[in-house]
Amino acid sequence: MKISSSYLAGILGNALLASLIAAHPQGQSTQASLAKQSSIVFSGTVSQLGAASFAGVPQSTNTVVVHVDSVLKKPPAISLKKGDNVTVELKDPAGFEQGTQATFYTDGWIFGSGVAVKELGHDFNVGGRAPASEAAPSQMEGQISDQDLQNRLNSADFVVIGRVREVRRWNVPKSTTPPRVSEHDPDWHEAVVEVQSVLKGGQVKGNKVVVRFPGRNDVAWVHSPKFEKNQQGIFCLNREQASGISSEKVGGRQVYVYTCLGHGDSLPMSDAPRVRALLKN
Repeated sequence: MKISSSYLAGILGNALLASLIAAHPQGQSTQASLAKQSSIVFSGTVSQLGAASFAGVPQSTNTVVVHVDSVLKKPPAISLKKGDNVTVELKDPAGFEQGTQATFYTDGWIFGSGVAVKELGHDFNVGGRAPASEAAPSQMEGQISDQDLQNRLNSADFVVIGRVREVRRWNVPKSTTPPRVSEHDPDWHEAVVEVQSVLKGGQVKGNKVVVRFPGRNDVAWVHSPKFEKNQQGIFCLNREQASGISSEKVGGRQVYVYTCLGHGDSLPMSDAPRVRALLKN
């Protein structure tokens, strides 16, 4: 299945790429441009030539399997970590052999039981060392950075403090054409959130909103927040577009449906001072 560029939009870990670019003074502008264009950047070791890491990826002389040594940048919805095997479709396989270590600037291509990407560019790792620190993966997969959180807050339609009052599985109305089901079916659920305070976006109609979220931990949804009854926190909300049905009845009132799909879209109350400070910038 091909993943659109819009689905993979978003940047994680630009600060972590700074050391990579600084380590190669020649061609810094080219590397910076590649880093900006790429949705997935990682360092790894080529383990197989003309091969693929999972079924469904077309093999050719341009495809290689790469063992991931360090993840430098990826969208929050994509599950990728040190030790994974990734299929890379190279622009030109010349210069690559088993054991070649490089940093790959890529864009998403195919997702199934693994990850396959298309190369936009690469840097061979001199001396077999990845140019970014080994701390990068844990930093990226842990607390969201201030810059990434700032970007997320800027792109949200609403930022609210609220409490989850109800969680239920979403049943597509019979009068509506159901969304197309794929191997990455999200198994949509809904959280009814009582809004206690609006930090961004003006007035929310009523004091409750519906937040639709994937119930599955599939590779495409593993980093999407999952909600539980009585959970309180900060929610970065965008008007629902994924399922095609943007409103729902709650207590006899028609309310808007929102989504929280990415890393940093749901935050604990302890992050409230940080969020308020960033919203002032």
